[in-house]
Amino acid sequence: MLSKLRHKLNQSVEDIDEARLQDRCKALGSVDITDAPLRVRIRIGGEIQGLQVVPRAGSPSVEVTISDGTGRAVAVFTGRKRLPGVDPGRRVVLEGVSRVERGRMLMINPAYTLQI
Repeated sequence: MLSKLRHKLNQSVEDIDEARLQDRCKALGSVDITDAPLRVRIRIGGEIQGLQVVPRAGSPSVEVTISDGTGRAVAVFTGRKRLPGVDPGRRVVLEGVSRVERGRMLMINPAYTLQI
């Protein structure tokens, strides 16, 4: 009991936030981002950490970065300038095929479901 208390006192705010995020994301019925296989259809879920519009192949694309507390992934929605309802702090489930590009897990045009 005392060792658990000491462990909690030594945790950083970031560690506590990641643990809480992992607990919230477990209910989404998805695979942990760090355990997700590449180049097969997967379902990952997490909290939207960031959004940005970037040019990709001559047209705008929305890049949505999510985190589930175990890792991060980026969903790229090509030909879009915005996605209604997709806002930082909101939870989302993504379904599609993932790959690694420039050191980050990436999904191009995945199906997405916004969570309440």
